[in-house]
Amino acid sequence: MDTFFDSIPDPRVERTRRHKLTDIVLIVLIGTICDIKGWDALHEFTQDSDDYLESILELPHGVPSADTIRRVMSALNPAAFRDAFIAWAQQLCASTAGKLVAIDGKTVRGAFSGVDGQGALHLVNAWVCENEMVLGQYATDVKSNEITAIPELIALLDLRGAIVSIDAMGCQRNIARCIVDKGAEYIFGLKGNQPTLHQEVLTAFDTATCARLELDRNAFALSADKGHGRLETRRVWVMREVEWLTRSEHWPSLRSLVMIESERTIRGRTSHERRAYISSVDASAARFADIVRSHWHVENKLHWVLDVTFGEDHARIARKNGAENMALVRKIAINLLKNAPVKRPGESLAAKRRRANRRIGELLGVLRAGVSAT
Repeated sequence: MDTFFDSIPDPRVERTRRHKLTDIVLIVLIGTICDIKGWDALHEFTQDSDDYLESILELPHGVPSADTIRRVMSALNPAAFRDAFIAWAQQLCASTAGKLVAIDGKTVRGAFSGVDGQGALHLVNAWVCENEMVLGQYATDVKSNEITAIPELIALLDLRGAIVSIDAMGCQRNIARCIVDKGAEYIFGLKGNQPTLHQEVLTAFDTATCARLELDRNAFALSADKGHGRLETRRVWVMREVEWLTRSEHWPSLRSLVMIESERTIRGRTSHERRAYISSVDASAARFADIVRSHWHVENKLHWVLDVTFGEDHARIARKNGAENMALVRKIAINLLKNAPVKRPGESLAAKRRRANRRIGELLGVLRAGVSAT
């Protein structure tokens, strides 16, 4: 981790650098791992754990004050911090080839700014489903800016050989081009933001066409899940004739149209939903079913964890840079905790955080989970 932090430019002038930048960032990271919230609490935790943390922190002039920690984290250049994080995460991931990278946005609702005159911070995140880790983030001021933020994030990532999944908001020809130019494949959800294309695909999967596709095991898949009083049946159809679509040539490497029908029965009530997708991937219907289900891991295993385990929506930091930097610290903590050794099957991140808070050996084990990236 030292190599990662050493690459971040120090925002302070030379005469004010009483405390090492790496110590300050490590204090914040350790506090985040150990579930310590607030600048004052971080200072007190470090002060009370001085002997406990002496193998990790240098602290040549003692523990920095809460105000110092806050000022430094707000002054760090978020773009430089983000770029250093992405370089570290890429090495930790090793390669995205053959993996699914789900890109999705999340609003940090507590990070409003009366100071900077801006609304809540919105982040576009890249999540590697197979590794269960964050590959990168890119900040915008509002959710509607996702369309411009997604290409910026893609440009920063090494996506060679990956499949990139994005919901309907990111279904744009220029984003498809960015992904293909990176040597990756794409799958996009379709909704009203592409009304003509959406309607054409919905109409194409009529009863007769679906019946024909069901004769080909690569073009059709059926699965059912039952549990917690719910029965869900999913049907997936894949059509590989795409040339007839209006302006199909404008979608780079377009190879497949996908229709997924979900039938849910809960307490005797049944509902139906149809979702359409376009993709550059040439795969079986069963594979597409896995891809679409795995895309939602970014919601269930990242955004949910950020809100419930890390309390991100309650982190009220007024300055945008500070909010963006702290969002990145939480993602560093998630990557480390996900990669740290598991004591028992199914152990939660919350349990790992409690162990790290109680024992220096457990904390060191979490921090060493990022060693392969240095």
